[in-house]
Amino acid sequence: MRVAGRWRRQGDMSAALKRSPAEVARALRKWLTSLPADWPPADTATTAFCRQRLERLADEAVLTAKVAADLGSRPWRPLGHVLAVVSENDHLGVVAALMAAALTGNRLTLKSRAGLAALRSLRDALGWDEAACRIADWSSEGQNDAELLAGVDGVVLAGSEALIRHYRRAAAQRVRLIEYGPQMSAACIAEWPVSTTEQAACIDALIRDTTLFLQNVCSSPQFVLTPGAAAAEALFAALAARLAVMPPLPEEIRLQQSIKAQELRLLARLGEPVDVALDAGTGWAVTRSPSDVAYWMPRGFRLIVGGLEKLQEPSLPLQTLGIWPSPAVGPVEAAALHRCRLGRMHERPVTAPHDGHWELAQWVSFVSCDTQ
Repeated sequence: MRVAGRWRRQGDMSAALKRSPAEVARALRKWLTSLPADWPPADTATTAFCRQRLERLADEAVLTAKVAADLGSRPWRPLGHVLAVVSENDHLGVVAALMAAALTGNRLTLKSRAGLAALRSLRDALGWDEAACRIADWSSEGQNDAELLAGVDGVVLAGSEALIRHYRRAAAQRVRLIEYGPQMSAACIAEWPVSTTEQAACIDALIRDTTLFLQNVCSSPQFVLTPGAAAAEALFAALAARLAVMPPLPEEIRLQQSIKAQELRLLARLGEPVDVALDAGTGWAVTRSPSDVAYWMPRGFRLIVGGLEKLQEPSLPLQTLGIWPSPAVGPVEAAALHRCRLGRMHERPVTAPHDGHWELAQWVSFVSCDTQ
């Protein structure tokens, strides 16, 4: 009886919390008009990209299509109370958690640091109060796991392996863990263009995918496959010429870049097969080397000679693969969970799976009834 009563109360709360695609789209539009022009706080290109992406999401037709793709016509009920701990390197991830909770009718506790005021204003636009959606910051080191997880039915985790291991240990077996752990993505120049115009377009696409979010999210390419030594040399020279105009990396990372670049230059003098170019002002770098990660800079363009066959190695599971000139090169299921044209690596369609899973389906439990 206690279980049945809990389900009834949960159902009543879910009905009050759930928002239709039209209501979520309307709330997003209202919220976006109230935000300062420099939100989210990032470099100019990343801020503009995030705003454009959110404006696309503030469309009833887009959100209706997402609900249909993720949940279909099957009956379901929300998990109940979801805790979301999302890395704020991905400024869209915390907003996605709020949207998923609204579309599925889940109560939400969201850990946030830099975006507290903006996210609370989105909560207000959705017509929720603190009981429905608590958005707060707390010290992860000093948190009381038993208290934090009391009454929680699911935990969304987007961050480091250490974060995921922690909640695997702390959460009860009944709690559903929705994990978005560290993932690697890559770019592949399947064909180096002949015309200078197409070469410039290819380079622009690669720079865009790499420098958005300062190469700090899972869909950022961590290495670049090139079709041959000549193409790698041309790409190296073209990227080196543009390092100075890229958005500056944080000071700590620029220092790390400088130290690693000096190490690689010394290795090159000793005959190691590595070339490196670094702009000290922005911190961005480009290297040309074998695939051994010992040659990789902390950030930047890591050029490796090789085609899609390199991705058959079991040590290289990929989240996103951006291919120039077309993602149709090779079998669709090969190498990565999501393939796209280079230049669109951060623009996974709303109706596509997220890391191989339907996003909203993880926030619900599907139910069935056998009438025979």
